[in-house]
Amino acid sequence: MQIQLLEDIKHKIGKYVFQRDLKHNKRQKSVYNLADAKSIGILFEATTKKQIASIKPLVDYFFGLKKDVLALGYVNSKKLSYDHAPKLQYDYFCIKDLNWYYKPQNYIIENFVKKEYDILINLSDSSCIPIKYLIASSVARFKVGKLEEGFEIYDLMIELKKEDDNMEKLISEIAKYLKIINK
Repeated sequence: MQIQLLEDIKHKIGKYVFQRDLKHNKRQKSVYNLADAKSIGILFEATTKKQIASIKPLVDYFFGLKKDVLALGYVNSKKLSYDHAPKLQYDYFCIKDLNWYYKPQNYIIENFVKKEYDILINLSDSSCIPIKYLIASSVARFKVGKLEEGFEIYDLMIELKKEDDNMEKLISEIAKYLKIINK
């Protein structure tokens, strides 16, 4: 009972800080398509091998288009495993990189948030609090993510039907709209 109360307090404080960061985020908003974008950041949940493998085609696709791409994955574990070794276009953070109210904090995260990506793509949903913080804090010019009620911090929101609500469909819809938007 007391542990749950403490967790609820952490979540409420975290939500307050999240809203404050969102209001104070001074970024240059601009619409980018794949032809115009030079840099792309991707946020995703990376706890399992399957989650990591599911975004590889998207990262490879952007890299093949000669984009500066970095995928930052959140691992819901106290430490990173061999699967989470940093690679050329991939970096990871875990629970030990969060403060007491779940805000991510380390140099990798600071660099990611401060970089002015032309496009920032969130492949997780709003239930992942650490990624939510990164979306709110980022100075990316064009933010893309899945449509969720009460979570309107994206410049482009992708709505999926319930039967199509999976990572592969979200990735294909994002890629489709980034090709045709603003042409």
